[in-house]
Amino acid sequence: MLRFMSRTLLGIGLITAAAFALQGQPAHAIGSTAKHPAHVAAKRGAQVPDVNTKHYFVEWRGRNAASYGHLYVMYGEVNDRGEIIRSRIAGLYPAGDHQDCENCSLANWMIGHVMFVPSGTSATDGDLEEKYVTARYRLMLDKPQYDKLTAYIAKFQADPPLWHAILRNCVSFGRDIANLLDMKVPPFPILTPEQFVTQLREMNGTPEVQSPLKDAATMQDASTTAVAQHKPVRQAKQPKGPAQTASASTPASNH
Repeated sequence: MLRFMSRTLLGIGLITAAAFALQGQPAHAIGSTAKHPAHVAAKRGAQVPDVNTKHYFVEWRGRNAASYGHLYVMYGEVNDRGEIIRSRIAGLYPAGDHQDCENCSLANWMIGHVMFVPSGTSATDGDLEEKYVTARYRLMLDKPQYDKLTAYIAKFQADPPLWHAILRNCVSFGRDIANLLDMKVPPFPILTPEQFVTQLREMNGTPEVQSPLKDAATMQDASTTAVAQHKPVRQAKQPKGPAQTASASTPASNH
């Protein structure tokens, strides 16, 4: 029995150590406004995409969080000026947080370094604030590509997987979206959100840092995602955030 307990504790310790090694460097707090390339590029003005035939987009984003950071995707439609007219957000993170309980996912986040836990799949606290973005890669899509993407995400959110800090996390979700769209994907399986998005951008022929798109003056709010948690929870209010409005429900700080 003592030998079994020792091996179990050793295994948990090794998994936790590997998870903390994901950081590569100390993680920035959720309130950090460090001068990452993506944040600096935001001040240069939006780059107007080629919308002659592609009026849809998907954007992988890495952002600061209270742990290793968080990766999520924003996807939607732009007008002829390259301004967002509608958008949504999807991701994968440990379930638990609510508007009135910002750190309630902490227990799931900690347990999720050892075993799989319930997940959330919609927008989280901080996703709509440009100052937290550490990396972005935007790909313009045609209608068939966009329909393929939205169908995949709808199915993903209707029956979300359990979350695990190493085996099934926000970065693996971003990798799945890239594979869906037949993109070149970073080969190393364990990367921080910032590392993954940066490598994805560079591997797919966009060496320069991209600036954020602007919202159109008549932007339409997308309907709130109905399924946000692995286990149903009460619907949260739409969060307030500067620019780039998107579908959002339960916020989360730990990913």
